[in-house]
Amino acid sequence: MTPSYLERVISFDSIRVSNPTILENSIRGDITITSGDSEKSFRLIYTYSEPVEVDERIAGLILTMPVINFTYFARELRLDFPIGSADLDLIRYFLKVNAREVFVNKICRRRYEFIRKEYIPVESDINSSNSDGMTEVIAPLSAQGGYKSRGDKKNSVVLSSGGKESLLSYGLLNEIGERTFSFFFNESGGHWITAKTSYDYFSKNFRDVIKVWSNVDRFYKFMQRQVKILDQVAVTRWADTYPLQLFIFPVYIFALIPFIIKHSISSVFIGDEFDDPRDMTEFHGLRHYYGIFDQSLDFNLRMSEYFRSIGIDSVLTSAVYPIAGNVVEKILLGRYPELYSLQRSCHSCHYENGKIVPCGRCSKCLGIQMFIKAAGGDPAIIGYESISTEELQRRVLSERMRLDSDELAFMKSKLFDNKEPEFSHVTGMHLLLGEENPGELMPEYVRDKIVKILSNYTNGNFSLINGEWVLSER
Repeated sequence: MTPSYLERVISFDSIRVSNPTILENSIRGDITITSGDSEKSFRLIYTYSEPVEVDERIAGLILTMPVINFTYFARELRLDFPIGSADLDLIRYFLKVNAREVFVNKICRRRYEFIRKEYIPVESDINSSNSDGMTEVIAPLSAQGGYKSRGDKKNSVVLSSGGKESLLSYGLLNEIGERTFSFFFNESGGHWITAKTSYDYFSKNFRDVIKVWSNVDRFYKFMQRQVKILDQVAVTRWADTYPLQLFIFPVYIFALIPFIIKHSISSVFIGDEFDDPRDMTEFHGLRHYYGIFDQSLDFNLRMSEYFRSIGIDSVLTSAVYPIAGNVVEKILLGRYPELYSLQRSCHSCHYENGKIVPCGRCSKCLGIQMFIKAAGGDPAIIGYESISTEELQRRVLSERMRLDSDELAFMKSKLFDNKEPEFSHVTGMHLLLGEENPGELMPEYVRDKIVKILSNYTNGNFSLINGEWVLSER
């Protein structure tokens, strides 16, 4: 019998996460992969910028999150530490969602040819049986008590990356009087270069800056070398995305949990800007998140539910989810120029003359330059080379841009066609399904103040009615 596509791509009989070793400000453990008679291990390390208290359960889950990026290719995920039923439910949910994201967005809808040709699916392979994975979770279950962690409504934290969304989120929360922690995660890879400009400035000028150092990026490279469907030459070439990894923010959020408990943090703010649900169409009947599940409202709600279930009085939320990227940039540039100067929205940042600068050519950089120019700003302030609008247009037209279709059309019309576009929802605030007022998914104690600021930079509130964004209030 011919093996299924899923059977053919399996690279590991087992991925095992050891019992964690817990020190005053460090967590470490071994990730062991088994395939036939072969066994290899990697020591994963997390080091905290200050002492934290963490138990075996949370420490083990922190070590597990990076592994989920590769479980689509494993028959089993084996955990050597005890977990509760809420933990098991969450892990199983994550495994299934991420399996489909990898299958659809890294293998089928791939942007780069990282996959060896013999493992590219044919039409008949594209189905839920192959997309949802087969990984069995094996772990000792025990009755786990709640953490009884009470959040202080004056204490919030921003997942800080150097991008426009996290910088704006910090500016908003700081302005409205929240005690705002900035959480930086140094993964020993290119993403840290992106965040370092902000981290250095925040460390010198603001209080409550917290950080975790980890060797997780080295772990990713170790795992990539073991996945048989990857072209090992192709993965060494430049790209503005990982070959397989899509499960990124859960790594940061679980690493943050010891800080959440220690500092009684009630709200964790992640930089989820607006994504048009009309652009989120199915792929061959498979519903998916276009590779950004961990930046979706579904993810925020699921994590908030999980926190409640284990006794952590905190929510995962976003201050920018009602607004599109161009509005985020406009507010950051106009209201918080000091923070704007720190922005590095590029995964291929590098050093030039001692300064960290973006590459300027990837799809992310091109979108940012469009937003800045449309807002009347100067991209050179944040390290972009000075190029003409005509050259920017040429680059945009030759790139596979990753903006929502309406926003891309709006930006092109405004910048390249010298037309002030018609009234558009992309410059407004969006009411998502079930919302009667903007920002209802933000915590009540910050909502009105944040929405009031956002409304000064938007052109009304828009609701999705019969597949069209309709102005509901100006």
